[in-house]
Amino acid sequence: MARLGSQAKAGFYPTPESIRGQLKELLDIEEDARILDPCCGEGQTLAALADGTGAITYGIELDHDRATEARQRIHHLLWGDALVEMRISPGAFGLLYLNPPYDYSLEPEAQAQRLEVLFLRRFQETLYKDGWLVLVVPYTVLVACASVLARHFSGLQVYAFPEEEFHTFHQCLVIGRKRSLVTKAKAAHMEQELNCIAGMTPEIFLATAPQLASCTERLIIPAPKHPCTFRCSRIDPREAIPLVRKSGLLADLLTHDLAPGQCHSIRPLAPLKNGHLALMLAGGYMNGEIEMAGHRLVIKGVVHKTEKIHSIAENNSGDTMVTTRDLYQPTVKAIDMAKAEMLIIR
Repeated sequence: MARLGSQAKAGFYPTPESIRGQLKELLDIEEDARILDPCCGEGQTLAALADGTGAITYGIELDHDRATEARQRIHHLLWGDALVEMRISPGAFGLLYLNPPYDYSLEPEAQAQRLEVLFLRRFQETLYKDGWLVLVVPYTVLVACASVLARHFSGLQVYAFPEEEFHTFHQCLVIGRKRSLVTKAKAAHMEQELNCIAGMTPEIFLATAPQLASCTERLIIPAPKHPCTFRCSRIDPREAIPLVRKSGLLADLLTHDLAPGQCHSIRPLAPLKNGHLALMLAGGYMNGEIEMAGHRLVIKGVVHKTEKIHSIAENNSGDTMVTTRDLYQPTVKAIDMAKAEMLIIR
């Protein structure tokens, strides 16, 4: 599998429908059991596994368009970076279906790690004891995942994809049961086996690894006993905007918070002269309704800036130089509310 091919598809490899069907035949899911897919894409796989079981589905998807599509199929869908933006209760799920991106992290090459390992390490803790993991990765990546798998899971079985779908990305399924911690000796033995599998050529792996259809073990997923936290720090605008509109906060923000307030109370440090008052009036600092000699007036002052030519000269090169000065023309408009007349003072 080429890294450029992985990046071209943004690390998104939906599980073939045939694999979904075979896996569903192995599941025995109780009603209200929780199943999680941290890279759920458009949600087809998670929805198919839970179909008709009464299970509660939880999915995470980084791509916004795929997340929008998945929201139609999954009970609880979060849009965001599953590795850094999620807050999820540990030990909350009975089934973890993990088909992570097939690539390296964006760290410098000397420190970069396989994303498959980062996802496995992050989300294995969301399984409760005896919960089931179904991991879908290229079989060669098992060498990077071996340590985490061997230390936290027992009864690990590796199944090859069907031949017609195997040659694209050399994928396999790893099924194992979560344990608090596997003994060091058993973990070392299993890690060695996984490393051996990862070192096979594609032809040998496909010829020796069993197919999922040959699996006879039932994966029993009981309902949980404790509540679950499932949140994301990222806010989805398609969800937030309708809620803001419904609450009326947007209207209040536009009419009250963002609209400039009027100040009718001016308290200068020293008494103002008539010239000062005229400038304030013309500058718009005293707009509003006033009463004068029994008349109600609504006044508004504005100042318009213009330019006046001061001089025109020609330099030695024959270029014309024009010097201008800024002129400020104050204007006060007043409406007599009784007579409905407008007075303009310039």
